[in-house]
Parts: sequence; structure tokens; C-alpha cells
Amino acid sequence: MKFSVHRDPLLEAVQKTQSVVEKKNTFQILANVLCTVKNNELSLSATDLEVGIKIGMPVEVQQEGRITLSAKHFLDIVKELPDKKLEVSRKDNNWVEIICGKSKFNIVSLAAEEYPALPTFEDKTYFEAGTDSLVEMIDKTSFAVSTDATRYHLNGVYFENLEKNVMRMTATDGHRLSFIDKEVFMKMPELKRGMIIPKKGLGELRKLLEGASASIEMAFERGYVFAKSGGTHLFIRLIEGEYPDYRQVIPNSADKLAKLNRETFFSALRRVSLLAHEKSRGVKFSLADGLMTISSSNPDMGEAREEVDIDYKGEAVEIGFNAKYLLDCLAVMNGEVLEFRFKDRLSPGILRSENQQNHTYVIMPMRI
Repeated sequence: MKFSVHRDPLLEAVQKTQSVVEKKNTFQILANVLCTVKNNELSLSATDLEVGIKIGMPVEVQQEGRITLSAKHFLDIVKELPDKKLEVSRKDNNWVEIICGKSKFNIVSLAAEEYPALPTFEDKTYFEAGTDSLVEMIDKTSFAVSTDATRYHLNGVYFENLEKNVMRMTATDGHRLSFIDKEVFMKMPELKRGMIIPKKGLGELRKLLEGASASIEMAFERGYVFAKSGGTHLFIRLIEGEYPDYRQVIPNSADKLAKLNRETFFSALRRVSLLAHEKSRGVKFSLADGLMTISSSNPDMGEAREEVDIDYKGEAVEIGFNAKYLLDCLAVMNGEVLEFRFKDRLSPGILRSENQQNHTYVIMPMRI
């Protein structure tokens, strides 16, 4: 195998593979990138068996073939090479030679035959999906995904189709719940049931969307999600299992409503949370006519208190929440005015932006 390519497009492609490559080295071969040269094209593939990426680019081919290279070492070398054309060729015993200008590297590689077979991206039925809608859905849910390995079915977002071409993305860790409804596909795929997309795969899809045009293409097949944009293809293995019935935790009787300025609330909560207990992050909210008092207390550090003007009329209520859970949500919400619905100090609270009712955030209360 032997090919020539300019350093810049190669560097960009190799960088894209890094976050997919297996970091823990459960299998040594998964720390490598598979390079396949065929029909005047180089394709770089990387996977941790849960997420995989394949990036194609035109190159000058002297001899077709396949090699694997250490993803880290390959990136380190290409990054330091001058901005010129470089030549890569396979030598005896799977050694690989990289020449660029007066620089020459000989590095050890593993046989391409050892690399695991990846799902094919061809022969799939792809559906056009809007990038802006997907980015917004990912941003407004991924922060709430559980990191508890024992609850693996919560380690991803639940992606399901509702009626009238609307898709819903949902995430929960048992303490908070975030879901958003959007029209995503130009033509709706026939999805018989919802799917759980793991958080890492969702992050890679988010990166693919950043560099995409107004739409990308997605396909769904036998436990996988496939996505492609330009010369980059991505596959994500879905999490097997039943997603819990999250609708049960959405309160129906949150009859009290307070309206408040999002930025004012966000800033005040950040300040007060500085003295919240480091583990519980608990902050108390006291609501009365036209006023919310936010307070925190930590025996080792002190206490903080701040008042925020709100639009609220009703009986006085005190309720505690985890400040981090609120801050996470406020950071991704849009709009100037928030709607904060609640019932009492033992019931979940609901947050929505006044001008974006399709995104709902439910947070469980704390005893403070």
C-alpha cells in the first residue's frame, strides 16, 4: 500500500477520529485507525465497537491496500509535519513509512486483518434530517443523561416519534428529566418503537452536525443509527433495554405558576450556590407575592441569600432543589422569561421558557 496526500486534509480527518478511538485499550487494535486505500480514495475508520466513524478523502494512489496505525502516534506525527504533501507506504512486517519533505518516520503497526469488521454504510435507507433541530434537541437533553453504569438503559437519550412528523428526545437520571419535541425529518422514517442512543454516540453525532450543511442523512437498522454528511459516516450502536415510562413523573397538578427573568435567576442562583453544600448542592427557594428568596447554607463555609423579583401571586411556599440540576438546564434554555410551575415542597417542579413550550424540564425536590 502506498499513497500521497496533502497534510492539512489528512490532519483534519485524523483529528475527527480521536474521540471515537478506544481509550482504555481493552483490545490493542481498537487504539488504532484503519486506513484503507482503494479507487483513488483513502478512508480512515475508528471504533470502540459502540461508536464508529469513517472519513473518506481523495488521494494519489500508487498501490491499494490496508494498514492500521496508532491513532495517537499518527496524529502526533501528522500534526508536527510541515504544510506539504506527505507519502505513506507499507513496508515489510507491517512497518509503515511516512515521508514529508526531509522528515521520515518508520512506525510499527498491527495487521489490518485483525481490525474488527464494521457495519456497512451503503445499502441503507437514509432520511434527510435538519441539523438545527437535531443540535437543539441534543443540547437540551444530553446534560441530563445518567452516568450511573448500573442503570445502563438511562445512559442515553430516548428518541421516539410522536404524531404529525414530530420527534421527541428525552433524558433522565432519576433526579431530573428533560425532553423536547421538534420536527426533524423531511420525510418521516417508519420507526416501530423508540430507541436509546448512548451519550458518547450522541456527542459524536453533535460534532458531525457542527460541520454539516442544513441537513444530514440518517438511517436506522437492526440496533444501529447511521448518519452521514459529506465524506464522513458515523454509526452508533443503540442501548438495548426498555426505557422507563418517564411520563409518570411529569406532574399533572403543578397549579402554582411563577414567571421570572431567566438571566436574573441564572445569575442569582450561580452566586447563592457558591455556598451550597458541596455534595448535595441543595438550595432553598422561598416564594411569596412578587418575590423569590434563594438561600444556601454550609456549616463549613457560611451562608448566602439573594432576592429576585418574580411574577407570582399565591400562598407562600418553600421548596429545595439541587442547584447544579437547575443551572445545567438554565444554561441551555432560551428566551427572556421562564415559567416555573410547582405544587408544594414535596412535588417536582417544572421549568419552561415562556416562548418555547416544546422543551420541558422536570426536577425532583430536595429536603433542606
